Formats: sequence, C-alpha cells, structure tokens
Amino acid sequence: MKTPVIVCVDDEKTLLWSLQAELMHALGNDYLIETAENGDDALELIEELLEDGIELPLVISDQRMPGMKGEELLQKIHLIAPNTLKILLTGVANINAVGNAIKNANLYRYIAKPWDQTDLLMTVREAIHSYFQKQELAQFYADLEKKVAERTQQLQEKNEFLSMAVHDLKNPLTAIQGFSEMIKRHFDDIPKETVIEFADHIFISSWQMFEVIKSILDINALEAGKMALSIKKIDIREIAEWFVNHYTERAKAKNIILQFQSQEEQCEAMADEKSLRQVLDNLISNAIKYSPHDKHIFVRVSKNDKFVRCEIQDEGPGLSEADQEKLFGQFTRLTPKPTGDEHSTGLGLFIVKKMMESMQGKVWCESVLGQGATFIVEFPVA
Repeated sequence: MKTPVIVCVDDEKTLLWSLQAELMHALGNDYLIETAENGDDALELIEELLEDGIELPLVISDQRMPGMKGEELLQKIHLIAPNTLKILLTGVANINAVGNAIKNANLYRYIAKPWDQTDLLMTVREAIHSYFQKQELAQFYADLEKKVAERTQQLQEKNEFLSMAVHDLKNPLTAIQGFSEMIKRHFDDIPKETVIEFADHIFISSWQMFEVIKSILDINALEAGKMALSIKKIDIREIAEWFVNHYTERAKAKNIILQFQSQEEQCEAMADEKSLRQVLDNLISNAIKYSPHDKHIFVRVSKNDKFVRCEIQDEGPGLSEADQEKLFGQFTRLTPKPTGDEHSTGLGLFIVKKMMESMQGKVWCESVLGQGATFIVEFPVA
C-alpha cells in the first residue's frame, strides 16, 4: 500500500521547511510530507499524486501568496479531491477568504500565523483521523449497500423461483384432477383401456410434480449448506459407463446411438457418489432429451494429473450465445426444446452446477449454434 501524502504550500521557504520538519517529526514514517511554493506547483503535484492513486488526506496552505491565493487554491483542490481536508494558514485574519474556503473548499480549519506548534500538530492529527474515519464509514456504507442489493436480488430471484415452481406444479396437478374426475364420474361407461390410459396420464403428471418438488428440495438443501456430502475416491469411468448402458434403450426409442469412450481402465476422482450420479444422470438424459432422432451421443472419460473429466457430446441444435449465458440459471427456458415431448423442470443444470461447486468440481458447456453441444464436468483427481 502506498504511503499517504500531506501537501504543504507556502511561498516563504523558511516557514515551509519549518512546517515540513515539524510534521515529519510528529508523524514519523506514516506519511510523506510534500511541499510546493505556489498554487500552480501545488496543483500539478496533487494531480500527479491522484493519478498515482496515492491517498491525500490533508493539504495545508498559506493564504497570502503571489498569484493564486490560498482560498482559490483550496477551492481548485476541492474540485479534484473533494474528500481531502484543508487547513488555511493566514497571518492576517481575512473573514471573506476564510468564509469562501469553508463554503467552497471543505475547509477543516484556519490557523493564524505564526502558529502554535502544539495547536497545529493537534489539528493535523484530528484532521487525519477525521479523514480516514470518513473513508472507513464511506466504505462501510458502500459494502452495506452492496449487501442490501445482493439480498434484494436474492429475494427477487426467490420470488421468481417460487412463481415458476407454482406454474410447473399447476399444469400436472390440473391434469391429475381432470383425469381422476373423469374416471370418478364416468367409470361405468369408460372402457378399461381408456381407464388405463388415464391412469398413465395421472402417473406421468404426478412424476413431473415429484421431479419439481425434489429439485426444489435439492436446491434448498444446497443453498442452505445442508446437503450431506461424503467425498471419497470414486471411479468416474465405471459410473459413466453404467449410465450409458442404462440409457441405451431410451436412446434407441429415438434411434440415437449412445457411445461410451475411454482409454483409461480407471479414472478415480474425489466426489460424493450420490451427487456424482445425479450430475451424470442429468447431463446424459438431457443429451437424449434434446437430441433429434437418428443422431449420436458420445460420453468420454479421461484424466490428467489434476482432474478427471467427463464429456457428454451431442449432435443437437447447439446453443446460441444468449442461451449459453443463462444456461445454469434457475428455471431457465432455453431455445432448444425436448424432441420427444419429454418434460423439463428447467432446474436440472442449476442443480448440476451447485453440486459440482459443492464437490470442488467444475461444469461448463462448449457449443456452436447448429453444431451440437458438449457438456464437460471435471472432478479433482484422487
């Protein structure tokens, strides 16, 4: 941190050197004492100090100087350094000059010449203390304002989150009520096959509601730091390959070929197994959900000295830059839509990001619009 500077201005060299010596002796190495013999030199010096980012708590200036008077100098300093405090030295009390300095230059105090050394040094110390106290208070209020803004944003996001959750729960709940009401009212007249069809709709709708509720509970647990993690050595390759086998039949329904690729026999990383499974489950199922028919999906696992990486690459429509910016947000609705009427809560990728962060891992997406997307997760290597 650069040493703060106090600037002294007086056209009488003897008094200027005396003032500098007294301040250096009283303040030690905590402050640098710079001097100028006229207003123009003082302004040039102060502009250089400010450009260098040096703290300027105090300027002490004589009033009666050739050319620019002290009150005028302090007013000009106030325009470029409004927080800097000023002390005006005057041999002959000039009420108008002092009044102008108080009104237009944030004058801290004026002191008669010749000054009393004890009084001068006490005033300087009080001025410095006042300056830094104001700086600390200003920083406190700035930090407080930032926290209030962040909290306001969080509450706004929470309200939007709840609104979207209610919307996502309302549709399947309406379907459940409608189909169950039809069964109840017309059971004797509805064929068995139709009852089974209605029951399937009720089951699907209830499952959609379950997914939304489970996602909300997961998010609340993650944000509150209440999701219990058991970080241990896990073979990412084995689990990723299991999910590829698990989703192969679902992929075939769209004539999608799901391929697993890895040149490693083991890819052990430090992760929580439950969270890891949820992450890979979400990313692989998403790739199938958003891929058009008759495409390929590649799941690759590799490792280096620091990370174990899993890539899920699809041949879908890809993501625009606008979609990529909001990719991991809550209840995000992106331009690409599921290609087989699958349900999406808009929470999956948000949960994936939170879970990866909780495991000290990373997740991101690389995509070019029209050329598919690759989602990448990295875990700390075991």
